Amino acid sequence: MSVCARPARPWWSRIALPAPAGTALAWAMLAQAILVGAALVGVPAPAAAAEARFTPGPCWFSVPEGEAALCGTVTVPERRDRPASGSFRLPVAVLLSTARQPAADPVLFLEGGPGASPFGSGEATEERMEVWWELSAPFRRSRNVILFDPRGVGRAEPDTDCPELDAVGAQPRLRPLSRDQRATAERTALGACVNRFKAVGLDGASFSTPVAADDALEVATALGAQRVNLFAVSYGTRVALEILRRNGGRVRSAVLDSVYPPDVNAQEEAPWLAQRAFRRLFDDCAANRACRAAYPDLEKRFLDLVQRLDRNPVDLIVGDSDGRHALRLTGASVVSAGLEAMSTGEAVPTVPAMIDRAARGRYDLVAEWAPTSWLGDLEIADGLAFSVECRETVNPADPLKRAESARRFPPYGTIAADDPSQRVCRLWPAGQQEPLERLPVASAVPVLLLSGAYDPVTPPEWGERAAATLPKSRHLVFRSAGHLVTSGEDCAMAAAVTFVETEALPVNACPGAAKPPQFDVP
Repeated sequence: MSVCARPARPWWSRIALPAPAGTALAWAMLAQAILVGAALVGVPAPAAAAEARFTPGPCWFSVPEGEAALCGTVTVPERRDRPASGSFRLPVAVLLSTARQPAADPVLFLEGGPGASPFGSGEATEERMEVWWELSAPFRRSRNVILFDPRGVGRAEPDTDCPELDAVGAQPRLRPLSRDQRATAERTALGACVNRFKAVGLDGASFSTPVAADDALEVATALGAQRVNLFAVSYGTRVALEILRRNGGRVRSAVLDSVYPPDVNAQEEAPWLAQRAFRRLFDDCAANRACRAAYPDLEKRFLDLVQRLDRNPVDLIVGDSDGRHALRLTGASVVSAGLEAMSTGEAVPTVPAMIDRAARGRYDLVAEWAPTSWLGDLEIADGLAFSVECRETVNPADPLKRAESARRFPPYGTIAADDPSQRVCRLWPAGQQEPLERLPVASAVPVLLLSGAYDPVTPPEWGERAAATLPKSRHLVFRSAGHLVTSGEDCAMAAAVTFVETEALPVNACPGAAKPPQFDVP
């Protein structure tokens, strides 16, 4: 995880349900919840701390007929170490249980990123929420599900987005810029964002994983929940682990999908992360008779392709008539394209064919997965992401370890050669991480860890690392999955629901998880 190496898509990116119906039932339940105070979680609400206040309000999405939601904002302090500091409002939506008496411990969802919103933005919000209603339904048979935008993200205060970066990346260009030209354009846009960030009085120390952990529990407190069940994905798992470290007594159970423990540094391990994903691909293809026959010497051909494009990059024009732009394919961009495809899980079976096609000089499939070289990301609150990743990944990274990792895993170290993280973090006003935050988290809370064998972002080894100090944990590895296992594996989601309900799983849970991918062959 780094400021320029995030998953390419939001978590809930499945096919959506039909369009939702009206919201009358939601407003009826909202009125009831306001009247009885703690109806949200089914137990009397404790006296909320002054810094955790829930204010009900209208939902910003449609609620399907027969369903109900409670929406509003929770106010949290800007700086907990400074009582006189200001406050931020976080938008909260509770998808209400269909049970007559919901369990007292709701499911609290922690989104990844950092900087991603569980609600999406703009027109995507309705589609995203349609999927939420469908996929949260099994949880909501017994519990409410709490969604919220973290501080600085989406609809939450403050606005930390950097539209200057988005604008630079959106400019149509039919010729690729040089590395120096791109760096200059990004530096100008980033400088404007930094100046605006400082002008409104924002402090980098207000954005960190410990702050996110405290905010999450204050959302639960404001809604009357004494205890919660955590459901976290990607970077959200690091927030969840910090909650277990700081306030484990308030957590009944936790499900961590694509585990990002605090004692790893993705900057230092980036070349290894790439190498292990491709190693898995090449070994699985070689072990599969059809893949081996269709794509012989796949690894050698891939390495030859990377070397060829490093010597002689290929310039392409990609996109449709509404958004055509120049793309320069290098060895590093081919490595990145493969990693992007493997991260989705569903695309893993197509990667050997993509490599084969590119090795024969046909780059259309690689171009579809090659990530943009620009910093801006419309789905991410850039300022929040920079604040967290500069503080906790980029600035603490050991330059010697980074160099050694690149040396040990050629050519996969090339993906870090043009990494803009260092130049971003030289400019960005991030806080300083405390050394204790980088220690493993020990907790007796029941925890389910889910990993994808093809995940190039948060590999199964990191899940094992976290499990070592979680004595009541269970780790399921899905052999064909990539990043964000529950977004593509039905059994992973079913296991998450079962674990939250019972705090355990059967020994034979998800037997199909061990099945390797079936690769696409001619």
